Amino acid sequence: MEGLKKPVGIYLVGVAVVVAVFFIVNTFLANSLNVLSVWYVLDVLMFIGLALALIFNYLRKREEAERNSDGAVTRQYLAASVAFYATAGLMILFLHNWFSLLALGPDIALGPNTLEGNQQAWIIWAVVDTLLPLTLGATGCALWCGESSRS
Repeated sequence: MEGLKKPVGIYLVGVAVVVAVFFIVNTFLANSLNVLSVWYVLDVLMFIGLALALIFNYLRKREEAERNSDGAVTRQYLAASVAFYATAGLMILFLHNWFSLLALGPDIALGPNTLEGNQQAWIIWAVVDTLLPLTLGATGCALWCGESSRS
């Protein structure tokens, strides 16, 4: 598993950067690009990233729990727990909206014009597209840099 940390870290940071940038600029590209098609591709990449982050954050949380078997709450244990539960919550929100989009289609889930469509779905996507880069970016950096510098 140690050999996978750097490549997974690079992938997570890459997805985080692409989602953040595209979320910010997609409004300006709406007239020249089929934005929804790009989001369909990004959704798959986001799902893979969230699944990887969930696995690695769970392993990190479990490792910290074993390291602190006396029950002390250390900074590392708290950071690992927050990362795991934030990733799990984000995964739930993402899957809810993604499955709705896949099952109902973009016209029903978002409406032809988001302002006239399902506001709840748009707000959840905005939350996901804002928190996902932060969560995947932090997890990716932790995997890339490694935490071997601490004892």
